[in-house]
Amino acid sequence: MELSQLKHVVRPLVPAGLIALNARRHREGERQLEIQRRQKFNSLKDIVSSTIAAIWALTDSQCADADFLENIFIPALGLNDECLHEQPPELSASFGKGLHIWQYPSQLAGYLVWLSRNAAHIESYLEIGCRWGGTFILISEWIRRTGGRLRAVTCVDPIEPTPFIEAYFDLIRKQSPAVQSPIQGTYLCEFSTSATVRRAVDRIRPDFVFIDGDHSLRGALADHLLVRDYARIIVHHDVYSQACPDTTFLWETLRRLESHEFDFVEFVNQYSSVAGQFLGIGVMKRKSQF
Repeated sequence: MELSQLKHVVRPLVPAGLIALNARRHREGERQLEIQRRQKFNSLKDIVSSTIAAIWALTDSQCADADFLENIFIPALGLNDECLHEQPPELSASFGKGLHIWQYPSQLAGYLVWLSRNAAHIESYLEIGCRWGGTFILISEWIRRTGGRLRAVTCVDPIEPTPFIEAYFDLIRKQSPAVQSPIQGTYLCEFSTSATVRRAVDRIRPDFVFIDGDHSLRGALADHLLVRDYARIIVHHDVYSQACPDTTFLWETLRRLESHEFDFVEFVNQYSSVAGQFLGIGVMKRKSQF
C-alpha cells in the first residue's frame, strides 16, 4: 500500500477515537449532573407536602382563574432550569426551584382550568415520561382537589424514581382514609414499550393519560396506541414545538384522524421574549355521555 493510500486509512481513525472519548466524557458528565440533581432534590423533598397543602388550600374560584394560576400559583411551585433558551427570562426567579415543573405557566394555567371542569370522573392517572415528577405530582393532586375519584396514579420512566416521587408516594400511602380513600401509587422503571408496562396498562385501564416519553414519531404514536382503547382523556406534550417536530406532527395527524371519536383542545400560548415556539399541551377528550 502506498503512503498516499495509507493516509486515507489512518486519518479517519483519530477523529473516530476522539468522538468515542468525547461521548464517554459526555455520558460521565451527564451522570454526575444527575447525581448532583438527585442530591439537590433530596434536600427539597419536603416541598412535596407543602405543594399538596397549597393545592388543597386553593378556593374554587382560584382553581378557575387562569391569570392567577399563570402569574402567581404556578411560578411559586418552582420551574425547571434545563434548556433555558426555551424559557422566558421574565420567569427566571422561579428557575431551578421547587418542583422543577417543565411547563410554560401560560400553557399549564389554561390546562389546569380545563382539567378542573373535567376531573369528576377520573379514577386512574398514568403519566408516560415523568422526568423529575413535578408535573405528575401537581396533576395527580389537582385531579383530587377538583373532584376526581382517583384510585390509582402511575408513572412510567426508564430513570429511577426521583426523591420528589418517592416523597409523594410515601405521603399518599400514609394518608388517612378518614380524609380521602388512599390511592395506589406505582412507579414503573421501564420503557413504555416493555411487556411489564403493557401488562400494567391492561390491568389498570387508565382513563386519563399524559404522554411525554419518547419524542420520536414512532415512539409517541406507540404510546398513544398503548392507551387509546382505555383512556377517556389523552394528553400529548410538545405539540407545538420546533424542538420536537415529530410530536408536533403527530398531534396534527391525530387531530385529523381521531376527530370522529375525540374532541380536541390545545394550550400552546407562547412568550414573546422567547425566540421560537416550544412545548404545547394537546388534550383529546373522548366523545361520550360525560
